[in-house]
Order: sequence, then C-alpha cells, then structure tokens
Amino acid sequence: MRTPTEKRKMLRELMAGPKMIIAPACGMPIEARLVQDVGYQAIHGAGSVAHQISVYEDAGLLTLTEMVQRMTALSEVADIPVMADADTGFGNVANVVRTIREYERSGCAGLHLEDTVAKMGYGAEISVISRTEFVNKIKAAVDTRVDESFVIIARSENRADFAEFTDRMLECLEAGADGCWVSGALGEDNIRALRKRVKQPFMGVLPRGITADQFKDWGANLGVIPGSMELAALHAQRQFLKNMQAAGSPAPYFEDIEGLDETRKFVARQGKEEFESIMKRFGGV
Repeated sequence: MRTPTEKRKMLRELMAGPKMIIAPACGMPIEARLVQDVGYQAIHGAGSVAHQISVYEDAGLLTLTEMVQRMTALSEVADIPVMADADTGFGNVANVVRTIREYERSGCAGLHLEDTVAKMGYGAEISVISRTEFVNKIKAAVDTRVDESFVIIARSENRADFAEFTDRMLECLEAGADGCWVSGALGEDNIRALRKRVKQPFMGVLPRGITADQFKDWGANLGVIPGSMELAALHAQRQFLKNMQAAGSPAPYFEDIEGLDETRKFVARQGKEEFESIMKRFGGV
C-alpha cells in the first residue's frame, strides 16, 4: 500500500500529466476498492455523497469529525489518491487550520476549499464571503499543511461575475493554492479564457453531456463524478427488491446478469488477503 505522501505525489503527477483524470465519488470503502479494481486512478470524497448516504440534505449538516472519518475510511483501503471535499473549511480561518490538520491526518491526498458563506442545500441561492476572507483561508490552509505534497484546490462559487471569479482564483493561486475548481456552470468559453491565464491544474465536476476528452479540451485536468455510483447502486437495488417481491426469491434477479461472477469474486476477496496474512504471521498457537 502506498503511503499518504506517495499518493499525494501521485495525484500531483496525474493532474500535471497529459491525460484527463476521472475520479468517481465514493461514499463507502468498498466503492473505493471497486473504483480502484476497475482501473481508475483517483477517487473523489464528495460531501454531497457523504450527505446522501447518511440521508441528509447536502447543507453542511455533517461535522468536520464525521467527514474526516469518511475520508479516513476511503483513504485506508485505496492505493490510489482520494481528493476530499472540505466545503467551507467548517468555519473561519481558525476552523480551516484544524480542517487541514485533520484531513491531512486522514491520509487523503488533498482537498478543495470553497468560498460560500454556508451550505444551504441543492438549488438554494448561493452567497460568498469576501475575496480577502477567502484568500486568507487559502493562506491559512497552505501555511498549516505539514506535507507539502498535500494538494489544496481553491473553489469559488461566485459564478455570476466571471471577472470577480477570475480575480479570486488568481489571488488564491498566488497565495499558494495548487489549482482551482472550474464548474461547468462557468461555460466552455470562460473556462478556456481562464486556462489562458492559469498554469496550475483545473478540477471540477464533469459537466453533464460532456465527455472526459471534451472537458480536457476546455482546459480541465481532473473531472469528478459525484452521486452516479450511488444512483446506479440504488437503482439496481430497487430493481432487485421489486423482482424478489414478485418472484418470492432473490434467484431470478441474478440469472443471466453479465459480469456477475466477476463481481462475486471481487466481493468475496475483500479483506481476505490481509486477514490470511495476519493469521499466518501472528495467529499460531
């Protein structure tokens, strides 16, 4: 298993490389293992997903401690980097300092920090803190990290004023941020315009209807996909439950499902190798 520093350096190399990196968002450790098993190179620890699987609105209801526990759980089982969602840093600059310390100790490869006043849920009107306050948060984050490989991404939700958005990103990068978040809501032209002024990596949610290669052409380096794995899993589980309800048995649902044996083997081997290694080394009586 790679060390946290090795995974952080890996993330930096990936984001600086020529290929577009896709990081599916994971809420559970076994999802992180699956993403790795299929061959993806990075994982996103999305706050929205953490809230969804806890049956909460994505409105900052999970605490710093709860989010750190989730990032630790993902990072401990994955040999690929986890890019974490730190929302607003859970408060003012003093909270940001603690957030960096705790997230860095979790083993994640980095985090993105945003400038919203407070999380108010999906679709709610967004208000942002002043540019000075946000830049100071980034300065505090950069100053606090112990491992210089730990990645810090500045994320602005000020989408209505692109000039202000650009100025915020440029000042955050000058303050030491390793890259910036580019939302599909900015639009292709604005993202391309920002890329002409910024050398550091771009990351953001892969815009709906846009392929990874197209997002790369706009200027992005890493695209995250929050919620899709949970949607796919829950849809399959709903179909399974309905099928079992009608058939009176789980067996019919699993008939002729392509790739099921591969998934069975994946599930069966989780933890097995580590357990057997521990018992072989230390379990003798």
